[in-house]
Formats: sequence, C-alpha cells, structure tokens
Amino acid sequence: MSNYISTIYRLSTEPAVTCNLSYEVKREGDRVYYRFKVRVGTLYPNTLTFPYNLKADITLNGKKFLSGGTLKDIQPSKWTVPFTIYFPHKTGWYRVDNVGNVSNLPCTVRLYSTQTSGTAASTGVVAVPVKENDVRNIKVKINGVWKNVSNVYVKVNGIWKKAEKLYVKINGIWRGS
Repeated sequence: MSNYISTIYRLSTEPAVTCNLSYEVKREGDRVYYRFKVRVGTLYPNTLTFPYNLKADITLNGKKFLSGGTLKDIQPSKWTVPFTIYFPHKTGWYRVDNVGNVSNLPCTVRLYSTQTSGTAASTGVVAVPVKENDVRNIKVKINGVWKNVSNVYVKVNGIWKKAEKLYVKINGIWRGS
C-alpha cells in the first residue's frame, strides 16, 4: 500500500521535534496544483530549547520543487505554541503539467534539521483529482448494485447491449462516458 502524504513525523533531533504534514490539491485540465502545509509542534517539556534550523525538500513527479525551504530559522530557539508553514506559501501553488489521467503522482517530502543528519521523509504518492469531464469513476445504481458507467448494459429491442455512450447529469451539467 502506498504511503500517502498526510501524517505526523518525529524528527531525530535532540529534543525531538514533531511535524504534521498535509497538502491541498486542485486540478485544471492536465495541470495539477499542490500546496503543502507543515505544522511544527511545540517542544516538550517546554523548558527545552532548539537553536537550529528546520528545513524541507519537496519533489513532485520526479521534479524538485523545493530545496532547503525554511520551516524555522535558528531563532527563536524556544516556542510555546505550534506554528504552521506553507510551501510554496499560504496562497501559492506548485504546478505539475501534463498529468494525463493518472490518479496519483510520486512525491517525496523530506523534513530535516541542521542539528543532525537524521531526517523524516515521506516517499509515496499524492492524489490527483479526476478531470472534470472524466467520468471513468462515476457509478450508477442498477437494481440496487453500483456499477461503473463503462460497464452498463441496456436492453434494446429485447437484446442486452453494452452502452456505447452514457450521459450522467453532475451538478446540472450532462457529462458523457
């Protein structure tokens, strides 16, 4: 099973730093846009300090989009509430072109510190939204059974035939299979 990017990592630093990694995604035709969010947890116990950098690298579909992105500079060395960093930034997006009809893209997010050589990395896949006009994953209920629209049969003149084209109304728009 693939390791999806959305989890909590404990970096091998001293003291240990935890990061919650997630992403947002949107699609426009053959382009997919991603934005990553890293929430850095507080130090425990809160008397500890961490005067080191925290960094991130992001690779999507074999292309490195971020190298040495800053999660935290050397200062502050102590923080009492978690903080959140977005890559590329809170309103920005990384763009991956020509994704075709894939449902997942390979992705590696590496979180690390200048204090140690240890890293926390997630190598897996990120989801790709289905194209708006792509109805491969649309299902219809026939006799109480959900079926993919590409496997629907209709009775024509008493003979069952596989439907050549099926239209389904989605959000007020008719889409063909």
